[in-house]
Amino acid sequence: MIIQVTDYEGFYQLLFEVSHETRHQIILLLEEKAMRITYISKALNLNHPESRRHIIRLRDIGFIKRDDDGYYHLTSYGKASVLLFQELEFLTANSSYFESHSLLDIPSKYVKRIGELRGSSKVDEVISFINHTETLIKESKKYVWLLVDQFPIHSLTIIVEAIERGVQFRIIEPKDRVFIPDIDIVTSEETRTLSKARNTPLVDQKIVDSTNVFLYVSDSGIVVAFPSTTGQFDYKGFTSDDDSSNNWCRELYQHYWDTAEPGGYTHSTQIRGTLTSEVDTTEERIIVTGQESPEIDRYAVQHAVDNYPEVIMKGVFNFGPSAVIITKSVTIKGDGREDGTPSTKIYKKGWSFPHRDFDPVFSVGGEGIDVVIENIHFTDFNIACIQNTGPIKSNSLKILNNRITLITGYGRGITYGSFGDLLHGILAEHIGDGGVLIEGNYIDLALGGIWRGNISRGGREEDPEYRPDLFNHEYYMGFGIAVNSCSGRVQIINNTVRNANGRGIAVSGHTETAMVEIKNNIIESDVYGSYPFSSNESGAGIVAHTGLEREKPGFKVEVEENTIKLDKLNYSGIVVLGPSAEKSGKLKDGVIKSNKIHLGNGYEGIHVRKNDGFTVANNTIAGETYYGIRVSGRKDYKGMDLKAASNFIENNDMSNLLVKNPNDYSNNHADGRQFSEKQGRSMTAHVWLNTYSENNIVKLGENESYIDEGNGNQIKK
Repeated sequence: MIIQVTDYEGFYQLLFEVSHETRHQIILLLEEKAMRITYISKALNLNHPESRRHIIRLRDIGFIKRDDDGYYHLTSYGKASVLLFQELEFLTANSSYFESHSLLDIPSKYVKRIGELRGSSKVDEVISFINHTETLIKESKKYVWLLVDQFPIHSLTIIVEAIERGVQFRIIEPKDRVFIPDIDIVTSEETRTLSKARNTPLVDQKIVDSTNVFLYVSDSGIVVAFPSTTGQFDYKGFTSDDDSSNNWCRELYQHYWDTAEPGGYTHSTQIRGTLTSEVDTTEERIIVTGQESPEIDRYAVQHAVDNYPEVIMKGVFNFGPSAVIITKSVTIKGDGREDGTPSTKIYKKGWSFPHRDFDPVFSVGGEGIDVVIENIHFTDFNIACIQNTGPIKSNSLKILNNRITLITGYGRGITYGSFGDLLHGILAEHIGDGGVLIEGNYIDLALGGIWRGNISRGGREEDPEYRPDLFNHEYYMGFGIAVNSCSGRVQIINNTVRNANGRGIAVSGHTETAMVEIKNNIIESDVYGSYPFSSNESGAGIVAHTGLEREKPGFKVEVEENTIKLDKLNYSGIVVLGPSAEKSGKLKDGVIKSNKIHLGNGYEGIHVRKNDGFTVANNTIAGETYYGIRVSGRKDYKGMDLKAASNFIENNDMSNLLVKNPNDYSNNHADGRQFSEKQGRSMTAHVWLNTYSENNIVKLGENESYIDEGNGNQIKK
């Protein structure tokens, strides 16, 4: 191909005009801001005709233009050219370096942006260059990324010091230098230090075939060097802490990180001193030893769950204010038990209040994953201990034999306005066909009981009309176990839940394919029921609910052989609730059977509301309540059937239940919905079937009273 000179005339003209020193200075002035010719003349100490001559030459090649107010600006063509000149300016300013060093082996898009390093300083002495790399590590607070021709043994001590203060490292090395051929010259102490620097969850390692740039990138600055023209590194290059240089180096490093292969040493969790962990040689499991250090523990566990299918945790872990995010299938187990309590402990510390974002200890959420969390004692946390939420559907979740305890729920819940501060021990949502198993856990949201777990308002807390100021966080609403929106089998069995003043166990919003079993649990409380609702049904031992969202179909639930003992004010025993939103279905053909319920100053023992076909049988209800068993519905709404129909109630023992007489509180709320109403006054009884109950069968025990306001109900003695 023959290239005509005319093809390059514009290019030659541009280089000729901008190569003049005065015209280049004018361009630099106008790059900062628009100027009149008088300001340009004054800034460059030129007379008016001389300035005008240079301005006209730049205008004639389309580099600058004059506006109606007499100000000169760079044109779009001029601005684009200035950006491209920056690359040449950097190269020419460092021409002696680039005569003997090559940058042509890095991707061309970064060569074309080399001018972004113009804010850097050249370092020509090897000792000075190494000092800069070590200073960068010493001053880093969050991360250091290394792309090196060999591991920097000379910086071992300061690397380990950085790791111990929680700095995260990424290291990329060439394949043939990962194991360092001259390791024999390293002392035994240095070998131990090298192992510590390599084998920690705070260090991620990858390998490449060869390195064609030397990079240190951190939150405190960058160091960059290029190989000599013979392909060797002589450790001379550039250092900077300006944004432009830092961004260029970070992007270049990320390019190599994304294209590098996994490699380096197998991680263990040896982190500081002589405290070491163990790693199975199969690499199928890792044993993590807690350091009770927020700078280390959370990162160590995060690395473990990200990289191993089984994680064994030993000792005590302080996660600080942070959470471990689980997005892959993993089994996490504590190591051993002492006196029936898990020996492994995890706690959080240092969070702010009030809380506005969900922030648990373990946050589970990965498409199709299977997660097991077993035999760990969680001793402090905010918002939730174990949480699986969000639209991403995990396949299965098992939470087994853990201990979850708080001294008090105050100051730990997520701010929920008029509902108070919402707190969960276990919150699981959106689990798929693999199902949920929550078994053998001990949960106590107010270990301090009456001394630390209660409100105290000079006796007003004994008044069911009293409501703390929830907007100002005067009370919390605690859920021991909540499982929502699942499609498979849900088993909540053999757990002990204490002082969950909102709901001991709550299930809601599951699909019609779900089968929910709540069996053999113990639910107790020494604290008052929570106050978000306008009734003394505030707290409840067990609640099953179709859900608050539209088009929830309802699901099958069995509640059997649970023991519920709630002696404080404002509790109910077992409540099953039908639809609360349009186009949603009922809970049908469920079972509430062989449960033992004791309410010291409660509202109702068992309530079936807007549901059909439940069998309520062989339950024992004792203590003091307004109602032992209640069946209620509502008026049909927009074609929705909201009646309570065809439920079967028999052989329930209420011989030790004292039915409260109507009082000022019940009379004030006698509306036919919260309390049965007759001539403006309330009525109480062992069994109440309200106006919208239909075709239910009730077999009463001896001396049991009833109120039947419904249609077609059969009451048998």
